[in-house]
Amino acid sequence: MSDHFISGSEMITKVFNNISSGAAEKANKIQRAWQETVSKISGNGEKLAAHSSVVDLKNGVLLVESDHPGWNQTLQFHKKFILTGLNRLSGGVKIDSIAFRVRGSGAALADSDEIARKAVERYAQKIDAEQKRLEEMGYVNKPAAAGKEGVAGQEGAESNNGGNQLPPELNAIFERIKARG
Repeated sequence: MSDHFISGSEMITKVFNNISSGAAEKANKIQRAWQETVSKISGNGEKLAAHSSVVDLKNGVLLVESDHPGWNQTLQFHKKFILTGLNRLSGGVKIDSIAFRVRGSGAALADSDEIARKAVERYAQKIDAEQKRLEEMGYVNKPAAAGKEGVAGQEGAESNNGGNQLPPELNAIFERIKARG
């Protein structure tokens, strides 16, 4: 009967023997490169790094998750800077693009290049749709109608979103971006 059972230590040994040390080292390099690069973003880096993490890398697409869609939008704004930094610091790991998800959404990267490309296109369409929805809700002023770009004022956000406000940290970030533009 004891042939059907293994000890906890044997189970852990079998699991860790199946994990490639090279893959673990690669994952650690990418995670360190992410933290170092994102932390360097002017004014917001430490907060962005604290609210985001690397989840997966497939076919040159890095999947990153954050705890709020606003962090993803801010990261998207700095995507070129982040890609440059990641490719410099990740120890030869080539990263072509970054996809973002909100923590808990379960979105994953596809296994083939064509499927991944289509997924990125769909994701870009979702971002565009979300941008339009935010404009309609008054979070973002429509450039043509309002004559200026940026995040709507606090009063507009309170009156148009049914109480679903951005976290104050994100509001401050968007206000600083608006002031620069």
